[in-house]
Amino acid sequence: MGKHRTPPRPAAETATRTTPSRADVRNVALVMAALAVVVIAMIASYSGAFAKPTLHHLSVAVAAPQQVVDGIRAQDTLEVTPVTDATAARDAVYERTADAAFVLNPDGHMDVYVAGGGGRSVANAAETVGRGIAQNAGLTASVTDVAPSTTADPQGTVVFYAVIFLSIGASVGATLFGRMMGGVHAPSTLVWRTLSLVAFAALLAGGVTLYTDVILGALTGHTWSVFGALFLYAMAVGGAVTGVAAAFGTVASAVLTMFLVIVGNAAAAGPVGKPLLSGFYTALNAVVPQGSGVALLRSVQYFGGNGAMTPLVTLLCWAAVGCLLAGGAAVVRSGALRSALNYRATHDDHSSTDRDGAVLRPRVTSPTG
Repeated sequence: MGKHRTPPRPAAETATRTTPSRADVRNVALVMAALAVVVIAMIASYSGAFAKPTLHHLSVAVAAPQQVVDGIRAQDTLEVTPVTDATAARDAVYERTADAAFVLNPDGHMDVYVAGGGGRSVANAAETVGRGIAQNAGLTASVTDVAPSTTADPQGTVVFYAVIFLSIGASVGATLFGRMMGGVHAPSTLVWRTLSLVAFAALLAGGVTLYTDVILGALTGHTWSVFGALFLYAMAVGGAVTGVAAAFGTVASAVLTMFLVIVGNAAAAGPVGKPLLSGFYTALNAVVPQGSGVALLRSVQYFGGNGAMTPLVTLLCWAAVGCLLAGGAAVVRSGALRSALNYRATHDDHSSTDRDGAVLRPRVTSPTG
């Protein structure tokens, strides 16, 4: 053997470098199990919300004699609001205070008003209910869609898909920005993160608006309103994820993201509509940003902005909470709050000693000197 020749390593030592350790096997198994749980949870959530849509709650405006109103009100799935005439009934549907409307005319004919832009499944359910009532009463019925969806989106589901995939982009983008830029440790970092989020939200909203309006032709005629709704939604989701990550860490933001993806998307009621959701998802529909995003986008696209106030306020609340959490984390971690508290404590100590007269302030001569 040469003087400078390195002896070969034993085979056992080489094997230990290529064989995974128990810790490696355990970590891989945990990741596999976690991903499997996420997939199964998504399937369970989506199938529970969309697989067997059943009418649970349909608000209807009814213009008819009181006896007919009472008979319609007897159906458990209907919430009836009496109105004076056909114009009021139609307006109730377009203004989104009712999902559908039934009008009994003096000639024995019933007009059924629905809104396809609010979801084709809901419109179909309302039409079925209206025709059933008319048939039981021996009346003829005709259906009018006061807010029809576009020909490029006859089922009215593009709104839902635009919102849920924008949600994925906004939440993942906020997470990646957090990893790239680091934690929010100072106000300057918060400003940089906020500007980046604003630019990314504008890019996402602009891209989705361009595709759904110009290329696909599904959400047409309200370009800037659609862009504004999508931009606000992206800011709400991205801001909430950023705020939670800044205040509570990456794990907390990941939990929020999983909640939004697994439960929030299902509660948005895009393919089936809120009246056909179960009670669990119906309760969450007005809370999760996806439900508000779908409602806001439908309002500006199909209903002239009617019914937009509630989802608008909800999204602003999500964005505001995220901003407060991120701002609070920046103040606490920058040390500004601790410095202010230390200064106040020191100032109070000096003030109290001055009042007690135990220590004279500098450059002050004793009155007895």
